[in-house]
Amino acid sequence: MLKFGVLAKNAIDGSEIKWVEALDCFCFHLWNAWKEPETDEIVVIGSCMTPPDSIFNGSDEYLKSVLSEIRLNLKTEKSTPRPIVSESEQVNLEAEMVNRNLLGRKIRFAYLALVEPWPKVSGFAKVDLSTGEVKTYMYGDHRYGGEPLFFPLNLSTNEDDGYILAFVHDEKTWKSKLQIVNAMDLQLEATVKLP
Repeated sequence: MLKFGVLAKNAIDGSEIKWVEALDCFCFHLWNAWKEPETDEIVVIGSCMTPPDSIFNGSDEYLKSVLSEIRLNLKTEKSTPRPIVSESEQVNLEAEMVNRNLLGRKIRFAYLALVEPWPKVSGFAKVDLSTGEVKTYMYGDHRYGGEPLFFPLNLSTNEDDGYILAFVHDEKTWKSKLQIVNAMDLQLEATVKLP
């Protein structure tokens, strides 16, 4: 069983930590969290492994990383997880970036590595956390990259106004490039050849 520890922003020490159970849940990475004022719940966004113990049990079962919203109820000390992306659109989504100017606050968009075929990253997805809509950007045939990096424009009022930077390696030519993609429409803006 996984437990989330929640510590108030104004806590003096760890004695005020509240523990919330998360049954059948293991998140390899957590991306953001915020408090919902209407429900007094903490919302955690993370990539959860399915089955939950798949990383540790040595099973040959197919591993999936499911982008999830986990609601932590501090009164009942229970949690409610739910997948953000519908089952029909489910792909392995890991190594995510959000607009760092909004960490700790409610966000709408997340940019996640498409880990397909596992464990290679063949592109990234822009996920609308409110609707579950997934838009993808693929690096190209036999091209694999690392984690997408979101670079926000400083004075923008739009959460997704910025660029995604991704290092991409072509396994056919053994050459690498930095790809710069517009985060709003996922169109390639520029490439930089790497030595």
